[in-house]
Amino acid sequence: MRQISHFRLPGVPIMRRKVEQALMLNRVQRVPPYRDLWREFRSDLLFFDPRGVDWERERIRGLLLRKGRWLEGYFAFPETVYNRSFPEQKGILGKLAESIGENRIFNDRTHFDKWEVYQHLAGNDGIKEYLPGTYQYTEEDLAELLAQHPSLIFKPRLGHGGAGVIRITSLTPDTVIIKSGWGFAVPLFGEQAYLPLLLALAPPEQFIAQQYIAGRQQDGSTFDVRILMQKNSAGKWEAGGQLSRVSLAANLLTNHYYAIVPPGELISDELLAALQSISYVVAKTLDGPFATLGELGVDFLIDESGRPWILEVNGKPDKGLFWQLRDPEMLGRIYLNPLRYQEHLLDG
Repeated sequence: MRQISHFRLPGVPIMRRKVEQALMLNRVQRVPPYRDLWREFRSDLLFFDPRGVDWERERIRGLLLRKGRWLEGYFAFPETVYNRSFPEQKGILGKLAESIGENRIFNDRTHFDKWEVYQHLAGNDGIKEYLPGTYQYTEEDLAELLAQHPSLIFKPRLGHGGAGVIRITSLTPDTVIIKSGWGFAVPLFGEQAYLPLLLALAPPEQFIAQQYIAGRQQDGSTFDVRILMQKNSAGKWEAGGQLSRVSLAANLLTNHYYAIVPPGELISDELLAALQSISYVVAKTLDGPFATLGELGVDFLIDESGRPWILEVNGKPDKGLFWQLRDPEMLGRIYLNPLRYQEHLLDG
């Protein structure tokens, strides 16, 4: 983007204009959906990135969305911050919290550690039954873990987008198949061959092992269900949106999808309602003890018996996926809910 310049509103000092609501991004830019929705929230909305924060002068260089127009300039620190940077900028968020208050910043953690998430959720009896067996492992106990489960998924604790995920399946005590996220499979024979390779691909200090769950298949495809949980204008959690990614059954991950559809095309209304209820408990469980949150995404797999399993919890769910559903009401809700929650924080 071009160099940001000063601008002056009549009667308002250039560095003293206070903005109530702001979004922190990885890179400051215009976000068109908010411009399209400006009549729905009407308040000024500041977009900035960590490079725009001037601590010495206590000002922020950024883009202001005001009545559908983008204005560039310098502004005083905002009163609330909705963090959309990934991974989260802990130092920046911490210093901002010192200035505007910890309770005025949410999503202070967007890059979730899968093992920490599992530990928090496993402590809640209401959702523990929906979690696949998940393990930390060492070089010494890896062979025992493989003997306990005929098929395991290995995931980077801080992975994103399915990168680095592999599956290992035991065919015999001495024969395994290692499969990549795209479905490429390699057979290996003997522990002396596959254990060193597995440890190199999935170092224990960086990965977790998870029980493999086979998803329900239909016409050579499988799918997941994502529930987008958000806090609303009353500060309460609600399901802002939901979608399903459909993938070839041969693919290990639904990240490699070929279609996005409403979950109602694939599962019953009763099951969808159950997934929303489980997601509500997930959000309530993580909010506070794990991070200060205003939204998160919960990904489910449905097995052949119709039982749901929590596959992943996302700290920065991709709103862009929802555009493919062509549902204006849902799109408006998922973009506006965090802004309504900011208004709730301002009123508190």
